[in-house]
Amino acid sequence: WKASLPNSRSYSLPAHTHTRPLQPPLATCAIVTMAATASAASLAPRVASLRSTKAIASSRAALAAAPQRSTRGARVAARAGLYFPGDREYIEKIAAEFPDKGIANWEEGRCLFSELAYSILDIRADCELEQIGNYPRELPSDHLVPSGIYHVPLISASTRFDSSVNKKVMVNMKANKDFITEIERIFPDKANAKIIISCSDGRNRAIQALEALDEAGYVNIVGLRGGFNMWSRTWDAKMRRRNLPGDFKEDYQHGADTCGVHATGAGFENQDAFQYADWKDDHEWLEWASA
Repeated sequence: WKASLPNSRSYSLPAHTHTRPLQPPLATCAIVTMAATASAASLAPRVASLRSTKAIASSRAALAAAPQRSTRGARVAARAGLYFPGDREYIEKIAAEFPDKGIANWEEGRCLFSELAYSILDIRADCELEQIGNYPRELPSDHLVPSGIYHVPLISASTRFDSSVNKKVMVNMKANKDFITEIERIFPDKANAKIIISCSDGRNRAIQALEALDEAGYVNIVGLRGGFNMWSRTWDAKMRRRNLPGDFKEDYQHGADTCGVHATGAGFENQDAFQYADWKDDHEWLEWASA
């Protein structure tokens, strides 16, 4: 079955667009309010069963599907598909879907971690944590479930600047042959351990780790779609939501002394034009099982 899986890099990511708001008309007095509209991105991964007893996440095509940010839809109060603490309906929905659904996006993954006691297993190389970022080293005070964050590299590597492509590239890759042994030391109860597996973008190493842990006998394992790159766009180091997806507009009313964001004179194109690097990891990682 593995040979029939499609190449995880054989697709293109739709270009994200940022809508520039209309410039405000001249007005004597104005204040600015923000209205965000969002609806959940529709994510329907094709889940391939690796074992007849359990549909774990994972064909390479499932994690290769491009993450979609939420777009226009219901108002903030009615937004669907976003995780918020205490949303029992959403939490119960996620509890019913996993681990059989197998691939969790950044909203589902946060719910699994914060509400359903799934631990995060970061399998990136040490240099990625140092240069790109890491999951929280300390859990927030309101984190009450018995889950944690662990780092066990699947493949070690270092970086060097390659002038031919004008960026840093991964070199000196080496498979961690003790990967399963280290996981078994952290999670000795294979039947009950709950693990979210995260690499950089969820398209390569996370799949390899899912396959390896499945073969080792782990049952409740889930891959994180978009990996750390998409997670960190949504959640900051203290597990707070960075910004709500949606469209923003300026609303002019009486009550302030100038135009612009919070009466500063600045338009939204200057305040909300977030720029993100490509979420995809384009490095050619070696195959752990055959290395």
